[in-house]
Amino acid sequence: MKFHALVVDDSPEILEDVKDRLESLGHTCDCVGSQEEARKLVASNGYSYVLLDLEIPVKYGRLSRIHNGQNLLNEIKATRGHENIPIIVMTSHGHDSPDLATDVMRGNGAIDYVKKPFLGTGRTLERAIHDALAASGRSRPGAAHRSEPHREEALQPFEEGEMVFFDDRIELCGLKVCGAVGSTLIRQILDALCAKNDRGQFVAYSGLKLAKLIGCPGGDGSVAGAIRDFRTKTVSLFLGMLRIEVDREDIIQSGDRGYRLTEKITVVNGNDPIRDPANEPDEPDPALPNEPDMNLTERQEWVVGQLQEGRRLQIGMVIKEHKCSRSTAKREIAGLRERGLIEFIGKGRAGHYKLKKPVQADSRTI
Repeated sequence: MKFHALVVDDSPEILEDVKDRLESLGHTCDCVGSQEEARKLVASNGYSYVLLDLEIPVKYGRLSRIHNGQNLLNEIKATRGHENIPIIVMTSHGHDSPDLATDVMRGNGAIDYVKKPFLGTGRTLERAIHDALAASGRSRPGAAHRSEPHREEALQPFEEGEMVFFDDRIELCGLKVCGAVGSTLIRQILDALCAKNDRGQFVAYSGLKLAKLIGCPGGDGSVAGAIRDFRTKTVSLFLGMLRIEVDREDIIQSGDRGYRLTEKITVVNGNDPIRDPANEPDEPDPALPNEPDMNLTERQEWVVGQLQEGRRLQIGMVIKEHKCSRSTAKREIAGLRERGLIEFIGKGRAGHYKLKKPVQADSRTI
């Protein structure tokens, strides 16, 4: 199998140059000039590696920004089937400095960077590609494999989700969607929007009022940009990690009443020691059918295996291991509890699950 690359750069000249170099190596490639085009290809194609210019537009004809490339890098790495794909950052001599590229390698998972215009000797683009493939184990004979888009589960619509506020992060359905208190504009916005009015509805603010409330010097334009970027990030993150389709207004709505959290969101204080969203015990779903001849699912087999090995299991461990949504983890745990296989010991975040009765390891059939 040939090596097949995704090349992302908004310069036609650079794309032509890179394509010539890759064809000389015997590689094939898809070349795009925007974040939007790259997303579509990543969702439907497998690649051996990615060459990514950070300063790209979201869509063709829009303003090029370094953050767009950084967001795309994160999205690719967050897509199941692409976690280990080598990504090489292409840096220009302008805004896109080697220091920035180094930060991206450390914080976002890029494997290397090369300078533009490309060198003819020394640290060439070709050498960077060779080293990246070697480091990822893809340059050995028979190892020219491509990442594969994840297609195990059908896409599910976003129906509801817990937004858990910690001091150092906010999580939605178990996925981190922003950082610590005061660290970013979107964190300030979400901290303002999580309150409810005296009618039990989430508060709503116009862009101008929200900017004034949080002290945003950029005004409503900066607020709109931060919310737009947040929507883009969550749409991609949920699609890649949970196979859930999130509409751009499923989390933060806008319109006549202003910006507000939707009723699909349940706000939880993650710093409350009584309630931790990862470890909180769950009651079994009473609607779950109790069929004694039903085989265990793959996730349930993993749970039983962990408990047979004597581990103290909590729901957060299922979410982390299988990269599934909280509702999916709850359903799997509820199925085992419904059939009397496991039970919850203790209270709150200090509690854990244990086996209630032996399970046959050979068939795992109840």
